[in-house]
Order: sequence, then C-alpha cells, then structure tokens
Amino acid sequence: MTKSVFYLSDGAPVEPEDVKEARDKDRENSIIKPFMDSVREDLVANKIYLPTLPALALEALVVINDSDSSAHDLEKVISRDAALTARLIRYANSPLYRGLNTIASIKPAITRIGFQRVKNAVYAVSMKEVFRTSEKDIERRMNRLWAHSVKVGAQAAILAKEQSGLDADIALVAGLVHDIGQIPLLIKACNYPEMIANPEFLDKVLFKLHTQLGGSILKLWKFDQHVIDAAAEHEDLDRDPGEAPVDYVDVVQVANIMSYDGTNHPFASLDRSSVKAFSRLERASADGSLDAETKKVEDVLF
Repeated sequence: MTKSVFYLSDGAPVEPEDVKEARDKDRENSIIKPFMDSVREDLVANKIYLPTLPALALEALVVINDSDSSAHDLEKVISRDAALTARLIRYANSPLYRGLNTIASIKPAITRIGFQRVKNAVYAVSMKEVFRTSEKDIERRMNRLWAHSVKVGAQAAILAKEQSGLDADIALVAGLVHDIGQIPLLIKACNYPEMIANPEFLDKVLFKLHTQLGGSILKLWKFDQHVIDAAAEHEDLDRDPGEAPVDYVDVVQVANIMSYDGTNHPFASLDRSSVKAFSRLERASADGSLDAETKKVEDVLF
C-alpha cells in the first residue's frame, strides 16, 4: 500500500498522525527496553544498587534488636550524633507523641517513644540520608522524591492514628519508603543519557518497576512485612482485601493519592470511590486539622 503524504500550503510535507505515533513508539521502545532488560539482569545477578542507612543509625538498630541492651546503651549510641539526637527529640515532641511537657534531651525522648518503638523512629529520622545523591543529573528528582515521601509518610502516620490496630510509627516508615524502589532505578539511569534526556520515558520505567523493586529492597533490609507490603502494593488501585482489617497498604495508598491534591498528576482527578482503601479507612479526607497535623510531622523530617 502506498504511504499517504500530505503537504502544507508552502509545500512542506506533513507526516500522517498514525505514522508519527508509530515512529515515536519505536523510539520509546528503543530507549526503554535496553534499560529495563539491564535492570532485570542486575536483579538476577544480584548487582542492583542498594542505598544504605547511615552507619550510626545501623549501630543504633543493632542495640535496639539486642535483647540484652538497655535504654542507657541506646542513649550512648545516639548521643554520639548531634543531628540524630536532635531529630529524635523533635520526633518525640511531634503530634505522634503528644506529651504534657516539651522534651529537651535524648533520654526522656527514648522513654516517651518507648525502647522498642524507637526502632521505627530511627528509621524515620535517618531515611533522608538514603535519598541523597552525588549524581547531578538526578539530584532534583531525588529531592522531589524525598519531599513526596515525607508528605506520604506524615499523612499515613496521621491517618493510622485513627485506625484501630495500626501503629502510626510503622505507617510513617511505610510511607517514607513506599517509593524506595525508584532510587536504584534513578541511579542506574545516570548511565543512560537518553533516559535522563527523556523524563517521560524514565517516568514510565519508574512506574512499571519501582513497586516490585521496592518490596525486594525492603525484604533484604529485613523490614517489617507490613512495610514491605505497602511498598509492593500501594499502586494497585484494584486491590480489594474484602473484610480483612484496615492495614498499612490502605493508609499508604490513601496518603499517596491525597499527596497529589492540587497537582496535575492523574491521581489528583482520580475517582476515589473506585479505590477500596478510601472506603475502608474511618477518615480519609484532607480537612484542615489533618493537614495541620501532617505538616507538623513533615517539619520533623526535613
């Protein structure tokens, strides 16, 4: 069949729309496919880049997981890092732990949070370091990813406080790491200039792979299964747990969708009645008080 060619009045040829779409699709595939194939090869060979928590945070987690350790042992470790100490004190004074008095030192902060629950607090206040990069090509993206993760984590924590059986600390961590799978993909993309030059292609790859990769990373890090599930399933808008109790996937999914309010992201115009998580939560609307509490938790993490 002869290909149709159209001309403008000045004689310049106009490419038919279907031909242009096919050509653009071929170009997209030629850029995306090699990148995705390489990611899958890295996964099989266990060569995927894994971000790590700061050394002192890992040391604090070892102390927390040691049944013979005391609050005093934990205090000694945390006190060696002024930044970690300050963040944990702010965390203990946040809306997640309302107390009669403002805490000013690490010992009462640990007491208020609780020795075992400090684990999630350490994860929360240390996670910012995981989102740092020296790669200039993706630095702005990584900063946006951290800001989004903080918003989702804070929102999830506040929502979880109002659900029976859920822990706000776990919800906060689940929200902070829900997109953790994007980090190794962004780092790897730096070796693929065409991916960096075409952000819409990179967005498609991130959407396709980040949940599976995120769940795998958190499994390797030995995170709580609830947190792993939230990272792996939060984009599944057809998820329907039936009569099962509200869980952390629900709160992270709702928090993630709500985080896009007022933007041009597709989730901003999503019909929320079609997402089961919204009807499963007792309170899933961004009213003023919810926003105010969320902002206070965000401030602790930045």
